[in-house]
This record gives sequence, structure tokens and C-alpha cells, in this order.
Amino acid sequence: MKKALYITFLLFFIGFAAFAINDIKLGQNYPNPAKGKTYVEVSFESPSASLKVYNVLGKRLLEETLGHSGTYMIDVTNYPEGVYIYTLEANGEKITKRMTVNK
Repeated sequence: MKKALYITFLLFFIGFAAFAINDIKLGQNYPNPAKGKTYVEVSFESPSASLKVYNVLGKRLLEETLGHSGTYMIDVTNYPEGVYIYTLEANGEKITKRMTVNK
């Protein structure tokens, strides 16, 4: 019984540690709808991450390498009105959110 409990605890701990290491977070941009500039909060544990913005046709409009967690500005001044997708990639994981641009 002790051995089964120990193995269960060990598997839980390994799973928890893996989850904690690979935990990335991507906040909703603000303001949304965006005009001119919008901001997004990101959190990741890896040495670097990438933030990408795509239009609805899948064309990549922006790709930035991020060196640390924090709040980042996205300049949408030259983006036409519409819906866009932005993605944070770190530790082999991706999170995607939607933003709207109004003029």
C-alpha cells in the first residue's frame, strides 16, 4: 500500500512540476477594440517567446521575440479595421486570442 501511495504521489509531483514549468499566459489585449496602440500581458518561464499577429486570412503581420514576461505594445496604426489573431509561443506551447481594430 505504501509503495502504491508513493508512486501515485511521485507521478502527481512530476506532472505538477511539468505543468508549472510549461505554464504560459496570454492576456486579452486592451483596449479592445484597438485604435493606434494596444497592449497585451504575457507570462512565460522559458528564456524567450514569440508574439505573432495574423489577419483573418492567415497572413503574419508581426513577429516579435520576447525576452521576458511583461506588458507589450502592439502598434495597429497601419492595420485596416477588422479582426486579428495574436499568438504567444513558448516552451512548445501556443495560446491564441482575438482582437478587433477600429479606426
